[in-house]
Amino acid sequence: MTATQRSLARPSFISLMSVNVLIVGAGPTGLILALLLLQSGLTVRIVEKRAQFHDGERGAGIHPRTLELYKFLGILPEILNYSSTNPRNIKYFSSPEDGKPPRYVPFLEILENTPSKPMINGRVLGQNRHEKLLRDQIFKDYGVKVELGVELRSFEQHSDSVVTSAVRITDSQEVEETITADWLVGADGARSKVRKQMGLSFLGESVLEMTSVIGDIHVLEGSLKQEHPDGWTVWGELNSGAAMWMRPCLVPGQNLFNFFILCATEAKAVMISSSRDELIKAIRELTGRKDIEFGELVGMGVWRPNIRMVDKFSNGRAFVAGDAAHVHSPTGAQGMNSGIQDSFNLAWKLALVQQGLAPKSLLNSYSDERLPVMASILNKTTELFQKEWQVKPLSQGQTQTTMFRGFELRQFGINYRGSGIILDEVFGDRSEMFDSYRSGNDGTVRAGDRAPDAPGLTRLGSDNPDTIAIFELLNTLQHTAFIFPGSSADKFSSDMLECLCEYPSNTVKSVVLLAESSSLSSAESDTAESDTVLIDTKGYAYTHYGVSQDTPMVVIVRPDGYIGALVTSGGKGIRQYFAEIFS
Repeated sequence: MTATQRSLARPSFISLMSVNVLIVGAGPTGLILALLLLQSGLTVRIVEKRAQFHDGERGAGIHPRTLELYKFLGILPEILNYSSTNPRNIKYFSSPEDGKPPRYVPFLEILENTPSKPMINGRVLGQNRHEKLLRDQIFKDYGVKVELGVELRSFEQHSDSVVTSAVRITDSQEVEETITADWLVGADGARSKVRKQMGLSFLGESVLEMTSVIGDIHVLEGSLKQEHPDGWTVWGELNSGAAMWMRPCLVPGQNLFNFFILCATEAKAVMISSSRDELIKAIRELTGRKDIEFGELVGMGVWRPNIRMVDKFSNGRAFVAGDAAHVHSPTGAQGMNSGIQDSFNLAWKLALVQQGLAPKSLLNSYSDERLPVMASILNKTTELFQKEWQVKPLSQGQTQTTMFRGFELRQFGINYRGSGIILDEVFGDRSEMFDSYRSGNDGTVRAGDRAPDAPGLTRLGSDNPDTIAIFELLNTLQHTAFIFPGSSADKFSSDMLECLCEYPSNTVKSVVLLAESSSLSSAESDTAESDTVLIDTKGYAYTHYGVSQDTPMVVIVRPDGYIGALVTSGGKGIRQYFAEIFS
């Protein structure tokens, strides 16, 4: 045994002060959760088993719904500044030998923004740069750093805390730490130690017949220009067992490409990933390009698709999120975006419970709401995967399956219509059959759906001609209650505002939305207790939320940007909804 080994065999022990939430895993899911909780005033530690941050471009697609959530969180400008537009098409080469010109096939449709969906197209940002942006934001705003090289070994749950045992390597010595937290969240990936300790199942399948090599490599300028920067290039047939893609990473000042090589056997993948020379040899064989000169290999590894999810997202004071709870095929880029949605769903509930404002039972809705969504998403990504990637012979004359991405993958249709904590007095029955992934796109707006935007709102009594939109009123710290009095219910606003004053300070924001046809003579006195009074000059708010001018309504939007309640019964409905939220 070496001196280092002898040192590591004798751990020292330290016990650190308690925190509200210990987050295990520093990918986008864990970092977003940390940012949301810190913004709510909770104390957080973020520990990461790896000794250094990931430096690859994997998980680059940021979907429109995620951009909307980032706006509510207040970090959208930074994301837009560092990201690029989505690829528009794919350039296919059948094989190096056939001499046929490439086919250009649409990858996704670039759409025009609409008043209800002002960010209808996604963005691309490598996960390494995405994570750094989030880490920098957390440190700048709250002084919290990710703790690298800290591995969770075990934990015990108590009635009021979770006591964890973790290990870090310090000066070649294994230091064991005892960390006490009120709550534990495992965002520690597909091999999650937290999930295993929680005893959760992780059912699904591993697709052993499809093994790939993925990574990032620099290409010398001039030998492979990013002449196709708005798309990807694919060589070979994706379902043939011998194909690859190269995607420009669009890192400023770098000719960096992400590659994905599909291999017919695991042995082939292991051989290709064994060295830079083997990788370059494989790329040249697949592309037929001998003129490409490669630079530094940033990193690569063997990837095997797994399609799995947990049976529940929590157990006592411990939770899982992101890849620790669900893993996908890469088709559709749903994994990272879904993990971020996990964090938005959990954070506001956990914050209210920790602050003593909500019953612990509210946390049950995290699992209840996310399970059906993830089951539906996994079905969709698996369907795409089987269609596009699994090795199967092509019929005579059949061409390569294209990788076109439909509208539903933008995640606008995700909804919680069946949730036990939503209230819908317009559409009623929660037992109605619906799809948790797609039904939010069915043309109606129901409780549990994504809250649509509505621009063209002006402030009552203001001479300022500038208008604002509903998305500018939403935030991740409060419920926002939009009071739609219509054109005839003068006293409705004051009654609803009086009811909303019953709830804890700073947890509910009230916004009165007057129709342009409303009588404004008594509006100022009727809305004096409101946080904001706006006039729907363009009519978008009433239209997008399905409010009739002669039927007053209250729409309550949750801190995660989903509609918690559609209330037509006035104070009775408001109290019924918040009875499930607040203690």
